[in-house]
Amino acid sequence: MAVIELIFPKIKNDPESIKGAQETIPIAFKVLKEGGVLRGVAGAIISENGKDTTGEFREFISLEWPELSYFYKFVESPGYAEYKAAATPFASGPPDLNVFETNPGAHLFAGRPLLDILLIKPKNPSDEEAQTILKKVQSTLEKLNDTEAVYGSSLNLPQKKIAIVKAIADKAELDAAKNATARQEILKEIGDLAEVTQLVADVKVMPF
Repeated sequence: MAVIELIFPKIKNDPESIKGAQETIPIAFKVLKEGGVLRGVAGAIISENGKDTTGEFREFISLEWPELSYFYKFVESPGYAEYKAAATPFASGPPDLNVFETNPGAHLFAGRPLLDILLIKPKNPSDEEAQTILKKVQSTLEKLNDTEAVYGSSLNLPQKKIAIVKAIADKAELDAAKNATARQEILKEIGDLAEVTQLVADVKVMPF
């Protein structure tokens, strides 16, 4: 198993704030490395539910932690406090931190430039409903012998979410993924049980 975090910072969408936020990136790299992150990618959300979002500067980071305790220690650490102090003036709100327990996911951080992300939010907030949906996702992927997808349920949120993430080599592969049998089967299996958001992130490997 793996512990994968999907981070959605909230940056003010003006040139000065964007420039200031980018200048805090070296601090983020430093404190994440000190916090024990195994690997990571950083970039921007370029599409949401098929809509181009490249002009909105929506930062995105994904990390792999050794285990959940490292995440909780990090968010209480002096290093994270240092980074927050530097980044807060350029933020429109606190970052959205989503930590998932998943199947092995190291290949997400191997250098492919795009991540195709499905975020699934059950309409019924019970843990049982989330487990039902997760089992449907797992069963569908196993039936289709899809070994590339990384999937799991959230560990740190009051209401469970489920994420499915795939690393994509290029736009042609991304277009194929949108129409792939796995995607259609998962959406069919979930039906009306959850709200699904599809995101595409353009990313680069973080220099840990």
